[in-house]
This record gives sequence, C-alpha cells and structure tokens, in this order.
Amino acid sequence: MLELIPTLDSWRPEVLEVAVATVVRTSGSTPRPPGARLAIAPDGRMTGSVSGGCLEAEVVEQGLLTLSGAEPPRVLHFGIADEMGWSVGLACGGEVDIFIERLRWDDSDPVIEGLRSVAADGRDAALCTALAGPDAGHRWLIEGGRVLGGSDGAPPGLLEVIPKHLRSGQAGVEVAGGVEVLVEPLGSRARMVIVGAVDTGSVLCQLARAVGYQVLVVDPRERFCTRERFPDADQLILEWPQTALPRIRLGARDAAVCLTHDPKFDDPTLLHLLSTDVGYIGAIGSRKTQASRRERLVAAGAERDSLARIHGPVGLDLGAVTPAETALSILAEAVATRYGREGGRLGGG
Repeated sequence: MLELIPTLDSWRPEVLEVAVATVVRTSGSTPRPPGARLAIAPDGRMTGSVSGGCLEAEVVEQGLLTLSGAEPPRVLHFGIADEMGWSVGLACGGEVDIFIERLRWDDSDPVIEGLRSVAADGRDAALCTALAGPDAGHRWLIEGGRVLGGSDGAPPGLLEVIPKHLRSGQAGVEVAGGVEVLVEPLGSRARMVIVGAVDTGSVLCQLARAVGYQVLVVDPRERFCTRERFPDADQLILEWPQTALPRIRLGARDAAVCLTHDPKFDDPTLLHLLSTDVGYIGAIGSRKTQASRRERLVAAGAERDSLARIHGPVGLDLGAVTPAETALSILAEAVATRYGREGGRLGGG
C-alpha cells in the first residue's frame, strides 16, 4: 500500500475516491504476490499492478463498477479453469483472488494518516483489511500490538497473527473472530547486520543483498571494513558494535550475525541483540566456543532461557568448508528462520 501513497496524493484534490484492487491469494504461477495493489481513479487513471498486465483491463472495469456504487466490495477469482481466466489472459497455470473496494483518500482517516507516518519513518506495522461480510473494506493499522485507527477494535485473535507476517514480510489472509482479513506487513526492507568484516562476511553481504536484505557491516577496524572488501554493503559502520547497534532499530524480519570469534566483539553484540526483537541471531564458533560464550553472557546478565535465540554454531549443516560455503549456510538458516522453517530437504528421504 505504501507505494501508492505518492501517486494518490498527487491526484488530489480532484480525486478523493479511488477503486483499489488487491491481490489477496495466489496459487501456482501468478505474476504478482499477495499485497500487490492497483488503484483506479474515476477518469481511468491507474497506479500499481495486480497482474503485470494480463488481468488489468478486467480489474479496471470491475473497479470502476465498485467506485460508482454499482457493485459492493468483493473478492474476484481468476484461474486457468475459468472462462474469464482464459479471456483475460491468465493462461500461465495459476489462480488469483483479487479484492475490489472503494477507498476515500481522506486526511481525516486515522488509518491513512498512520500509513503516511509509517511510510515516512520506515516503521514496522501491519495493514489489515476485512475481505467479506458487512465490514468488507474496513481497515485497521496495527503497530507494536496497538490498533492505530479504525472505528472498531480489531477482530479477536488478529493481534496474535501479526508477528509471523512481520517476520516473513509476506502478506496473507487470516481468519480472526470469524472474519477473513488480509494482513499486509509494512516497513522498510529487511535488514541484515554483519558484525565482523571478515572474508565470510564479505560473501554473506553479497548473497544477502541478492535475496533482498539491506546489509549493514559493523567493524571499527578501518583496514578490514572497506568498500573494496564489501562493495555490496548498503552501509559500512566503522564503530564498535556496542556503540553502533543501539542506533539500529531491528525487528522480527531482520537478522544479525556475529562473525568475529572475539569476545570483545561477540559479548556486547549478543547482549544487545538479545534485548531486541530481531528475528535471527547468529554467532560463529565451535560448540566449545558457544558453551563458554553462553556462560560469559549469563555472567554479564543475560537470561539463560533467552540464549536459545542464538543460532550457534551458526548456519545449516551443509558440510560447508570455504568462507563462501559458510556464508551460504548462514543465509540459508536466516531465511529459513524468517519463514518459520527448519531448512530440511524439500524432496525428503
């Protein structure tokens, strides 16, 4: 939703109401994921996309009907088994459900004001939209367990399902209080903080950036933490981790990895990370190193139960030997953790 804000703002004041089409479910091969949106003005102007082109004409027609009041908010289904799916060009083998609603882009709406604030600050929040029944199209903006805006409270149980969507960064449909609700996580790109500008970190930086992470490298050693060694880093921070990390707001979708093998780096890094909501904490080192490190952390004030959040030895068991293979195993574990998976073989056996 955040990507539509600049265009919707630019259409005012002549356009105050738009039709909004949102992908809510997909199956098989489809061009756009859940959460993808298309906004349609009364004069036919469009911004965004729900299909990469193959469904847009039909969706625009349906959106204009909703905008005129001729049709209520509703979910449309397109699939290869449907005549409409073939006629509009969805012959790729997939199926998609698209929710059509009317939206008044009004500054007095606390949800819209909240969306602007989240967009400006890059904070993690979730936009939740009822998809059916008398409340179809009703929205709630949820941040930190608080409901920001919306004339009614969130359906029972909705707050409990928000964290998994914030952690994965993926939109999806949940049933809360008997109501189908699209939950769309909002915020900045997921971040990976690498503490320790070592060779493994250089490859991890490259791989993490390729899968969409914003990568920050923290190390006070100027000879190691250089743009030549980390050309793919979004940010190089030449500071000790205990100085740099408190300024970096880490949430459930984010990851942090300590690669130094040095208690001067490891201990303050892990103590700080355990005090945050960061979704993945990795620490390099053997089982013997991990055991002694955990005792130091407890002595420094860490709760023993919280140490289970630390993935160490870090990474999935790929048999990694080289720095590049180790980086691959770390990234694989971070991604698996983000999506709540164990990282086993898809084929079994």
